[in-house]
Amino acid sequence: MARPDGADPARRTAALCAAVALALGVGLAMALAGVAGPASSVWLRAVALGASVLLVGLGSIEALGVEPSLRVVGASAVLWLVAGVGGVWLETAERAGSSPLRVSVDEFTGTWSQRPGDLIGVVCAAAVAVWALGRLTDRMDVPAGVVAGVAGVGVVATAVAGHASSHQIGPVLVGVHAAAAAWWCGTLVALAVTVRGRAGWAAALPRFSTVALPVVMLLTASGVAAAVVNLEVFGAHGFSVLWGSGYGRILVAKTAALTALVSLASAHRRRWVPQARAHRTAEAASVRNATVEIVMMAVALGLAAGLAGTAPA
Repeated sequence: MARPDGADPARRTAALCAAVALALGVGLAMALAGVAGPASSVWLRAVALGASVLLVGLGSIEALGVEPSLRVVGASAVLWLVAGVGGVWLETAERAGSSPLRVSVDEFTGTWSQRPGDLIGVVCAAAVAVWALGRLTDRMDVPAGVVAGVAGVGVVATAVAGHASSHQIGPVLVGVHAAAAAWWCGTLVALAVTVRGRAGWAAALPRFSTVALPVVMLLTASGVAAAVVNLEVFGAHGFSVLWGSGYGRILVAKTAALTALVSLASAHRRRWVPQARAHRTAEAASVRNATVEIVMMAVALGLAAGLAGTAPA
């Protein structure tokens, strides 16, 4: 039965819009990279990224006074696990130029050995699934914050392994950027999925906004620094590398998406947060406001998934 204020239909709409936006981001990344059509493995990697980011948020909202849904945590972990394994399987087939049904065990394990970040991600997904099962069956009493930590390790490992860098500081910057993005995006999605009623948003949203400000500042600073290091924009080619390579073009698009997202978040911080704190925003309206941000976040995550599979020029 739907809630009287229409919050549940708004949540279903949010989920659909986020999925479409994630696909749009991946498609745009592949187009900018000059690829005729996104490989199947890229789509599954984007799904794995989205699920892992959501788990970072679901594990973080307990610190904001919100109890995450154990079933949503479990379903997200299984989705991450399946998409992670499936992505490597399809990449193995793509490398061999054969059907996924003809992939051998040796070929599959060989791909795993070349992608340790994906292996770490799959292990983290399995660990979160075990956590959810343990909590659902009352066999485990470990706080949800562990989910955020484990999922965060998976997100960072996958991001660092996917972004090649000739500088030692490059992976560190990419890891910090990925962790900050996962917390910001994942926590807002988790709030939209979990929080109920005006009172729930009045309590959780201001807490989220307070933490989000330094996180977004860290996200911006680390992203700019990582781009400068990985593309060497102050080298011989200057800023021409930003539009002279697929990596650079995707990076420009991702930067534009994040700039628009930060601008929207700033506007919401000035208007939506005070109104929600004062109980002047209905639950459905808060979900709709969150949805607009989530859609923009999903586009940025899709671009990030494409960026991770594109080598810097």
